[in-house]
Amino acid sequence: MPLNNLQAKINKARFQKVAFNARSTGMYPSNKDANVVLLSQVYHGAVDMALLALKSFAYQLGSCAIEIVDDGSLTNEDKNLFKEHFSDLTITNINDIYVGHCPRGGTWERLVRILELSRERYVIQVDTDTLTMSAIPEISKAVNENRAFTIGNPIFSFPVSPEYMSALSKRWNGAHVQVETERTLTTLQSERFQKYCRGCSALTGFPIMGPSFERLEALSQELESKLGHKKWNEWGSEQVASNLMVSLSDEPFILPWPKYANYGFPSTGKGNKDPDNFIGKVSTLHFIGSHRFSSRVYEKLSQYVINEFLRHL
Repeated sequence: MPLNNLQAKINKARFQKVAFNARSTGMYPSNKDANVVLLSQVYHGAVDMALLALKSFAYQLGSCAIEIVDDGSLTNEDKNLFKEHFSDLTITNINDIYVGHCPRGGTWERLVRILELSRERYVIQVDTDTLTMSAIPEISKAVNENRAFTIGNPIFSFPVSPEYMSALSKRWNGAHVQVETERTLTTLQSERFQKYCRGCSALTGFPIMGPSFERLEALSQELESKLGHKKWNEWGSEQVASNLMVSLSDEPFILPWPKYANYGFPSTGKGNKDPDNFIGKVSTLHFIGSHRFSSRVYEKLSQYVINEFLRHL
């Protein structure tokens, strides 16, 4: 086994030991009647991660409802555990979400459910592998102003014109479904884009009465006809579809990097492996799979969040 892979396995085991401690923290007073919903799709192996992600985010946001989309793998024990940690909780089975002509799988059900809920309330998609470690004033402001947001990167730090994005992506190599979709931005007929937010769906806000499911479905059908069924059903199509929905909203914005960032993507250099370089400087980190256990940062910051915030619930 390569040394890097062995170290990642060790780091993962250390993290899991810390994450399990989230079960010993108090109940979060969630409220089904709140005007903002935190939604996360959860699988059995990510229960402790989900507790950390949702409780750390809710702690910083304030009053909110919590909804979990069960990917079908959650056990009764898992569900009861979540009910012990959130006073008011909705659990929706993935098979109960009607996706129409949109793809099924690849977290599409999650996006469809978000758009359904956003008819009446502001919805924030919070990935299970995110961790919030300090105040999130930009997100609180977005909720109050009913504006969409997404987590981004230092290159695409604000919405760009679809003409620029389309022309640029045509010069890139590769055929990832996101890039293929971005190449079509100026030729789509079901929607006329005025701007494009190139972000990550791991942490995304959807405003009340923003783009509807019907608009998503029409876009999905058109993109499937342009890219082909196989391409449009690849992993990653939901991510770009999320970008499209955010881009169709009024006055969307991209959260400031590196205050909100995908850990290690891009790398911030040698300091990337020092937890102290994030505490007091970063609000939310998304521990993207390829970098999640490349260091002990996820473990150390999780312990910090438990000690500083969650133990006081």
